[in-house]
Amino acid sequence: MSHHFDSAADRADGRINLCDLYAFPGAPGTTTLIVTVNPDAGRSSPTTFRPDAVYEFAVASDGGTTEDLALRVTFTEPGEGGQQQVRLLRADGPAAREGTAGTLLGEGRTGEVFSLACDGLAWAGRAADPFTADGVAIGTFNQGLKDGRYTPEVFTASPSNAFAGRDVTAIALQLPDAAFGSAWIGLWARVSLNGHGPQRQVNRIGQAMFRPLFFNPPDTEAELDALNAAPPAADLDTYSERVRRIAGTAARLAGLPDPAGHAARVVAAFLPDVLTYRPGQPAAFHPRDGNGRALGDNAFDIAVAVVAGSTLGSGSTPRQATPAFPYLSAPQPADLPPLLHYFRSPQAPAR
Repeated sequence: MSHHFDSAADRADGRINLCDLYAFPGAPGTTTLIVTVNPDAGRSSPTTFRPDAVYEFAVASDGGTTEDLALRVTFTEPGEGGQQQVRLLRADGPAAREGTAGTLLGEGRTGEVFSLACDGLAWAGRAADPFTADGVAIGTFNQGLKDGRYTPEVFTASPSNAFAGRDVTAIALQLPDAAFGSAWIGLWARVSLNGHGPQRQVNRIGQAMFRPLFFNPPDTEAELDALNAAPPAADLDTYSERVRRIAGTAARLAGLPDPAGHAARVVAAFLPDVLTYRPGQPAAFHPRDGNGRALGDNAFDIAVAVVAGSTLGSGSTPRQATPAFPYLSAPQPADLPPLLHYFRSPQAPAR
């Protein structure tokens, strides 16, 4: 997960709270990009997208942190029944770094698959949250590190999935591999607000689990707001010391033989906060040396293992992709209390 409810802005409006980012092969010769928004949609947040927001997939064709392709998705005000019109634009070169302009690739309505001019497909709507995570375990583990304790047993004592029975909204694109113009890309998603003053970025996501492992709200909310508002180019300079400190603490408490070396490897794995992907190659999430992220990847366990230096395991079973685009499972609302109440409590673990 990226940052379900990790800041005051996210909790105030789930429509600008990005949850997770995925990149994996779709139909032969294509890449599917998915970003999820609105954690606990329909219960803790809306089931629609914000009309004054621009939802973007940003792509650096050299695998770096400077985008030269932006896929921009916007929505109208909801009509009867909550359905919205959707527009997808493509911006290239310097125009990809800011603004709202671009070449129109296609238009459609939420809840329906529509075609794109580049021989692609698009969809936006409500779906079951594909992410699985033991929220209690990661919160307890993080607090233990802060207090000087190493508690790997929290992941296996009574594993659970905080997101079972909960929905998100999502944007899914399926594009020809050739649309990315490179054999290796850097990818992140972002949300900016436009129409009430200058355009400003308010949310960003790259790798799974970067925020829940290295930021602990509420003490870090100001830093999270700054992270969400900035591009990834400065991530290494800005956050390497934080990541090194936490990873080094975990290594020392776990008794690893080279805490400093372990911490350096964790920094290289998680920074910058960009998902790297090779179009046409199988997807397998792993910080630094993986390839994109498939819907069925157990990102939670994998990321925790990188920080801990060993597999701790939560017992969660990720939701697998469905056979046809957009590959997401149908909404699965259950009779549960709003997840937002949990994150607002003083004991709420980091996400």
